[in-house]
Amino acid sequence: MGNAIIFQKSVIIKRSFKYKYKSMALKDIEQDLQKRESELAQREHSKTVYDVWKSKDDQNQKSAKKWNKIKDEMLGTRVKAISIGASIAFVIIVIIIMSAIYVRYQKGFFSQERVSFEMTAPQTIDSNIVTDIDFFYKNDNRAKLENAQIKVNFGDYFVPEKNQENFEQVSANRGVINIGKINSNEKEKVTLKGHFVGPINAVADVAGTLRYTPERTNTQYELQVRAATEIISSPVSVDMHGPQEVVSGNLLDMSIVINNTSKDTLSQLKVTLKSPQSFVMQTANPNVTSKNTWLIDNIAPHSEQVINVRGILTAPAETVQIFQAEIGSQETESEYMEYAQGKYAPRMRGLPVIMQQEIDNNDDEVVYAGDRLQYNITFTNNSNISLRDAVVSLQFDTEALDFSQLQLYDGGNYDAQNKKIVWKASDVPKLKVFKPKDNIKVRFNVPVLEKLPVNSKDDYHFLVTTVAVIDSPDIPSELKENKIILSNALSVPVGAKIIFDGKAEYKEGAKPLKVGDKTAYSIALTIDNINNDLGDVVVKVPLPTYVNFESGEGISFNERTNEITWTIGNIEHGAGVTSENVQTVFDVSIVPSIDQIEEQPIIIKKQILTAVDKFTDKQIRQTHAKINTQVSNQSYGDSVVNP
Repeated sequence: MGNAIIFQKSVIIKRSFKYKYKSMALKDIEQDLQKRESELAQREHSKTVYDVWKSKDDQNQKSAKKWNKIKDEMLGTRVKAISIGASIAFVIIVIIIMSAIYVRYQKGFFSQERVSFEMTAPQTIDSNIVTDIDFFYKNDNRAKLENAQIKVNFGDYFVPEKNQENFEQVSANRGVINIGKINSNEKEKVTLKGHFVGPINAVADVAGTLRYTPERTNTQYELQVRAATEIISSPVSVDMHGPQEVVSGNLLDMSIVINNTSKDTLSQLKVTLKSPQSFVMQTANPNVTSKNTWLIDNIAPHSEQVINVRGILTAPAETVQIFQAEIGSQETESEYMEYAQGKYAPRMRGLPVIMQQEIDNNDDEVVYAGDRLQYNITFTNNSNISLRDAVVSLQFDTEALDFSQLQLYDGGNYDAQNKKIVWKASDVPKLKVFKPKDNIKVRFNVPVLEKLPVNSKDDYHFLVTTVAVIDSPDIPSELKENKIILSNALSVPVGAKIIFDGKAEYKEGAKPLKVGDKTAYSIALTIDNINNDLGDVVVKVPLPTYVNFESGEGISFNERTNEITWTIGNIEHGAGVTSENVQTVFDVSIVPSIDQIEEQPIIIKKQILTAVDKFTDKQIRQTHAKINTQVSNQSYGDSVVNP
């Protein structure tokens, strides 16, 4: 029992101790344990190598030494980095300072703002009077300006004088004034002399560009200036005259009147007529030099030149059609200067009768010498009234027809003196009362002359022009009062008549042909061009492979194709009639084989002529027949060349 009591007490004591320590805050215990000077820490313990606190001190000392070493290294690196950064910053600052000094120096040495460029030109000027255009430039820099030049664009109405010092004209509208070097603080002026030429009230723009490079640099700078000058007079005037009202499809006669108002002779003039697309020019006096263009050698002071033009204008009723004529100087092909312009603007009128002329089988709209022309002329009453006692007629305006072979199919009478066919009601009964919407048709045929009437240099560019006319007492009076005739015109050009002839002649060698021996022939080609100017004329003569080309002037020979080419270019009208024809001669040869002796071998396969008819703008091509060795001054072709 005593032991039990003791055990019980012991348990009680242990429990008491347990509860005592449990009652302590865990936090206080932990804090106490962490303190080296705490009661627990001061308790006796054995000093062995496994002393925790000693190990902890050693570790702390090692860490401190290591940290101190790292700090020393970091401090050294920081000092080094600061030193390098300071050096770099110093270099950057020095560069910035030097750049600022350089820029400040450069600005003081050169600035674009200290270069000025100006020009002066008259605000108004009389045409063709020599005047000055002044360019002013100034350099306020210490730097010199090198490779300086003024590029001038003087447009269409200013003509520089030739042979000016330091001036070079590089194109029709541009030039360069070479200055070279502009010194420091230099102010100068250069003058471009010339004259303004153009129509009245034209405004001429002249622009200048100063280009230069400052010394010690490769940079090019430029300054631009511009001036405008109004032309208030002209040495020449152009007026156009014609009827103010025109009937569609009718003949239109107009005139271009050119007046030289100056005291000087005007030379090398070019007149150009710009017309509506529906206008077809028939004739002109003087004749055009090229399409709608005339070249006039000169016009004396205070005199005039008149150009008369006839054509057919087709356009809707009540529309206004614009014609414009301009004249200028044409010294060279590329140098043209306009002087003046004139305008003509007729109003179109409708007709109560519609007329139409046609030529059968004439889709090409060109006729040729020897062609027979079949005409069909139709009249349609397009009004709402009947036309009584109507008379229709056809007026011829041509020298190219053979009226001796005229054939009339519907009656009518031909007046040879006036070149006119007239039909009345006795020929065509419908003409007695020509009712609304009725049609009347008359027909005839007539050939083009085989031999065109070319007797002088002025006989060329033939046209076959016919004017159909209808008249009646019932035609509206306002048309008669305004002299508007109910008519319709048709004009057809006569194409080029070309006579292409060739002759082959024995020259030397075996005659008759002998196997193995060479025989030579001389070939002569001639071209007569009767009535129209030709361009791009080329003749090609292909030779058989066994025929050899020997020689010839003005021609070329292709050995690979065995073809002769005669390139002529242009042939004027009248060649062979009013002037010498065009011709060439070349030699060919043959060495026959045994199988050719009896066959009369061919020495010329064919001859091909191609050209352009400058009057009709039609392409021409003609091929001639072959020629063999049986020749004795033999002509092997003469032909009228048609497309």
